[in-house]
Amino acid sequence: MPDIELETYPPPDKRSRPDVPSIAFKSAGRKWAGAPIDQLIKDTIALVSQSNLSQWVHDLSAFHTRHTQSIYINQVATWLFDQFKSFGYTDIMLHQYSRNGYQLKNVVCTKYGTSNANQIMILCGHYDCIMEQPNDTNARAPGADDNATGIAVILELARILAHIDLKNTVQFVAFSGEEQGYWGSTAYADYIQSNHINLHHLINMDMVGYPPPNLAITVEQDTGNVVPDNNQLSQELAKVMAQLATDYTNLPVLIGEIYGSDYMPFEARGYVVIGVYDDGNNPNYHRSSDTPDTLNYAYMANVARIALATILHETAAWISVRDLAARCLGKFPPLSVRQDVLGDSHQISLRKRLEEILQSCS
Repeated sequence: MPDIELETYPPPDKRSRPDVPSIAFKSAGRKWAGAPIDQLIKDTIALVSQSNLSQWVHDLSAFHTRHTQSIYINQVATWLFDQFKSFGYTDIMLHQYSRNGYQLKNVVCTKYGTSNANQIMILCGHYDCIMEQPNDTNARAPGADDNATGIAVILELARILAHIDLKNTVQFVAFSGEEQGYWGSTAYADYIQSNHINLHHLINMDMVGYPPPNLAITVEQDTGNVVPDNNQLSQELAKVMAQLATDYTNLPVLIGEIYGSDYMPFEARGYVVIGVYDDGNNPNYHRSSDTPDTLNYAYMANVARIALATILHETAAWISVRDLAARCLGKFPPLSVRQDVLGDSHQISLRKRLEEILQSCS
């Protein structure tokens, strides 16, 4: 496979913050309280398993390294493929590309929409990592916060949404090559553009497990899109996510600018993008000390709930609540959950709530 001639980016550094500081999101209170979709979101985000998130971070960090130029990187891609397959997905693509002589893979799992399948939302993050010496492909590099956390959230949301119908198509995408300058995301953004795929929104998850002392989460929005109107669309989506964070978690929310991660090649092509970032000033960033024991998994579970609520709000809202409830109810049983962790209580609760919604809409 020949190298793809694409634009180049410098290796990212999340410590080099934008000139414009993040600002606190101010909410007047819960916006969607009492609506049927509100209860459905609450019941669905209750399925997020902190234990699952911790296990996947540990699993990913157990690879000796996930350096893009290491012998392990395609083993990680295969592992991710198998995880998506275990949730019941059948459309999983190893998107292959070549960069600087390396044959590499992005992992793309597609959940098709029920009635608006041509409109796509991407939930993405990078699965590669580095340590203190960025060109050392053999040294131990666990990459727990950066970015096993983002990938673990993507896996957890893919697991939960596997049995919930959505109108729009959602792609769960794991990129390689981020630490070298967005190699994988650049190749996939080019693929999306070249194939005229209708990418509606992109949400990037990069470092979501090491919070600042006040436990704030930063929602990143676009301010420099080549399509000026898409700045506004990005900022509107960021406000939706920030409001959902206020509605469904107790995390303070900051609004910041996108920088230094895999949304950049998509922004360069004019797509609407936002990001989620812990901005915890992690002292283990790009170090061999970035290990699973340094993370806050309760915080990480709340971040997962925020991302899940956003996907549900942006995709489930396109169909009637009654139709959504009926379709979701038809998927029970089973939900693909780890019974040893979650048990049957959340399945029963969600089924009961779906039945109540159907009755109220009759």
